[in-house]
Amino acid sequence: MPEFIWFYLFLLASALFVATAAALFVALHPATDEADTGNIQQEYSAPTFSRTAGFSITSHPDNEILVPRRMWLINHGTAEIEYVITPDNFARLRAAPAGTMDIPDGFSDQEYESVASYKIDGIIVTQSQSPGRNGMLQWTRDGFDFALFAETPEMNLLGGVATDFVRQSAAAET
Repeated sequence: MPEFIWFYLFLLASALFVATAAALFVALHPATDEADTGNIQQEYSAPTFSRTAGFSITSHPDNEILVPRRMWLINHGTAEIEYVITPDNFARLRAAPAGTMDIPDGFSDQEYESVASYKIDGIIVTQSQSPGRNGMLQWTRDGFDFALFAETPEMNLLGGVATDFVRQSAAAET
């Protein structure tokens, strides 16, 4: 009988080892963003990218309408927070040191029907959009570039959330 206990303990320890190894592989293995084929993304639990990128997003919108869902570091230098904008919209906020931001191909290589610049609290915001297609907000604050990307957003979604994102988003070197 004691031999069976050791055998079962060995099986249990082996199963725990395999489960732990699999969990670590999934957690530590960089993902590839389907929207940005080829980009390396590492998921984080908080927007602090100090060790890898040398900066953190120090503030960002977070309320009952603008709900952060997942946080990523893209190509070791661009931070991203995925948002659910209730009731059923989706957007991505990106931040990076000025001049270094990775912009998704579907947004950078598109000709927009409407490109307008305006100020929010003295910060120049550029809004680029085409009806029924991708839309983008871009601004710079305190040495960091920010962008909000929305795929086929509802009418005036970007204009409606621009003030919240520009006022509440900040980043700093760490």
